[in-house]
Amino acid sequence: MKAIIFKEYGGSEKLEYVDIPNPQPGSGEVLIKVRVASVNPVDWKIREGRLKFMTGKKFPLFAGSELSGVISELGPGVSKFKIGDRVFAGLTRKGGAYAEYVVAKIEKTISIPDEMSFDVASTLAIAGVTPLQAFTHHFKVKKGHDILINGGSGGVGTYAIQIAKVLGAKVTAVCSDRNKELVLSLGADEVIDYNKEDFRERHNVFDLILDAASNAAYTDSKKSLKKGGMLIKLNISIKTIVLGFWTKYFSSRKVKMILLKNSREDLQWMIDHIVSGEIKVIIDKTFSLEKAGEAQAYSQTGRARGKIVITVSDN
Repeated sequence: MKAIIFKEYGGSEKLEYVDIPNPQPGSGEVLIKVRVASVNPVDWKIREGRLKFMTGKKFPLFAGSELSGVISELGPGVSKFKIGDRVFAGLTRKGGAYAEYVVAKIEKTISIPDEMSFDVASTLAIAGVTPLQAFTHHFKVKKGHDILINGGSGGVGTYAIQIAKVLGAKVTAVCSDRNKELVLSLGADEVIDYNKEDFRERHNVFDLILDAASNAAYTDSKKSLKKGGMLIKLNISIKTIVLGFWTKYFSSRKVKMILLKNSREDLQWMIDHIVSGEIKVIIDKTFSLEKAGEAQAYSQTGRARGKIVITVSDN
């Protein structure tokens, strides 16, 4: 099968388009023929070595963390699915979504409803569930809360705006002027153009800041939070872990880091609200598998409007 791997950490040029044997599903696993893989910032952060304290130094490593496709083989003991089922899945940080076939654990594999496309389904397991868990597991968003989404026009941001509105919050989105109409169309109540205004100059305003752009430091952003407010970071770092511990006990303004939990309830919530039309999935650009390096490079520009996806196969 064709797959994207890398044999050392570095830039997007380190990604290789290679032929390797098909993986084989073990007990409690399924083999999925991948239709679409979604591109997430965590994919290129792993490639750059930012998470090597988790991914290690054993190569090759496989790229990609979420996908949709069709089950082509069942591992021993699997009865929940059948061959031909349309599914999506999130993978561990060992990756493998940028490939023609991938093995996934059944507990991380979810059926796709008939009304949902493979493109949309490929974005749910990580980009969709991340803001939902931020707003329901880490900070209990309620009607009337003032939420700021830093990076409102990106893959996570476009989801976050809509999820926050469903939960009844007032939403301020930070993005460039060219994306103002997009985020307003998704339900944002106010837009801050980061080229004209720094949201950090607004003091004691927000109950929650979701840093989807990964550039809001706690020391600079905490003044924008109300007492009891929280900054939620998406990028994994030792510094954020330490700050999270310190603020838990010694500050009225908290910081937390997202670590996704495998929750079928959350995934079903996302499916229900997408199928009902309450949440729209924005797909910016589509790349072919052999162009995965270009897809990641585009993600790194920070200028994507919604999600970036890779079409792996058409059948």
